[in-house]
Amino acid sequence: MTIRFFSYYYNKYNMNIGRHMVDFLASVMSELNFNLAVGKRTIEQMIDSSDYTYRTKSGSVIDIPKEQIDFIWSICDESEKIRLRLPIYVSTDISSDSGAWKVEGSPDADVVARILGKKMFKEGLVRLYHPDLKDLRAKIPDAIMMVFTP
Repeated sequence: MTIRFFSYYYNKYNMNIGRHMVDFLASVMSELNFNLAVGKRTIEQMIDSSDYTYRTKSGSVIDIPKEQIDFIWSICDESEKIRLRLPIYVSTDISSDSGAWKVEGSPDADVVARILGKKMFKEGLVRLYHPDLKDLRAKIPDAIMMVFTP
């Protein structure tokens, strides 16, 4: 996706940067997200299997402590328990003027909004600023993953 993003703008605006620059930027973006989860499972699947881990692209295995799983479970309604996949992605929000983060999609945004006591920015999106991110990391540090988007 990253290569397509840069290629699109390269072609659309006939940018006077070489193909090597597009390749370089694509490689930098892919390195920023080397820690993305592979094969995210629902919180219900994790509880049923008693396996609270997920794997990353780099091959690491991340363990989510049972206390964090139980906390998230207590926040979720019945439909969210079968739909919420962990870890929850928190991504850069490039539409914000002041440098914000966001959680998109249902049920992810709904659950994060309830954890933090925040209102939704718009349907399916909760915007987070530094204090919000700090609070979220304090509550469920191993169940969220930071994603850098262009």
